[in-house]
Amino acid sequence: MSQENVEFMRRQLEDWQRDDFDAFVSKMHPDMEWHAVLQRLVEGPNSVYRGHDGARQLWDTYRTEIAGFEVEADEIRDVGDDRVVFLGRIRWRGVASGIESESPFGMVVTIRDGKMFHSVDYLSQEEPLKAVGLKE
Repeated sequence: MSQENVEFMRRQLEDWQRDDFDAFVSKMHPDMEWHAVLQRLVEGPNSVYRGHDGARQLWDTYRTEIAGFEVEADEIRDVGDDRVVFLGRIRWRGVASGIESESPFGMVVTIRDGKMFHSVDYLSQEEPLKAVGLKE
């Protein structure tokens, strides 16, 4: 199952990069919760997107309010319990300001019933590893 989860996350990233919302959301569990890091910074630590409607809201925000948002994977690792750790980088440019930014990026994603069920994003590669017990 571990390689299947890694490949699942690769396909999900490809859907994002291709700007294919329908394919992207088809891989989301209807009860999905996504704790997106940029929203938590702006809206507070309890900010969360839920379900397919939340996925649409997150998609629209990243496509309209943040210009040139890119995600790059360095590593996708299965860590058991139907979870994967995604380690990479994100780049974006503010629509209004035009300021370009780049950051290390990580996610801990739980996959249930072959779909993305729960995700927590981080602006580091160490924090997701700590979250799954792979780093002190």
